[in-house]
Amino acid sequence: MPRKKQVPPSRKRYDQQHPTVSARVPLQIYDQLQRLKSLSGKSLADVLKEALSRQKPSTELAYIRGLLAGREEASEFRVEYPCAICGVIITVKSSREKEAIASYMVERGWGHPSCRR
Repeated sequence: MPRKKQVPPSRKRYDQQHPTVSARVPLQIYDQLQRLKSLSGKSLADVLKEALSRQKPSTELAYIRGLLAGREEASEFRVEYPCAICGVIITVKSSREKEAIASYMVERGWGHPSCRR
């Protein structure tokens, strides 16, 4: 039975720090990548790095816009109240606060307007 080939530790470290990326693409895109490689004299890894660096700013901007839009929409449902001591606004986040508010509402007889009729 053939013995398994020993991989040197340096090769193991290199493989861990430089994982393989593999993707299936249509032949047209493959041809474009090959042409770009030959015209630029860059490796496929360099082409990918350049594309990543150009894509990153627009991706980050889209993320920030979405985050801000989500926060704006969430503000409609946010529960806030002033601190009884200093008056600074407190936003309800913890489950303990939510439970206290729910208990207060039940104890004080809060309900749906339609249930009060």
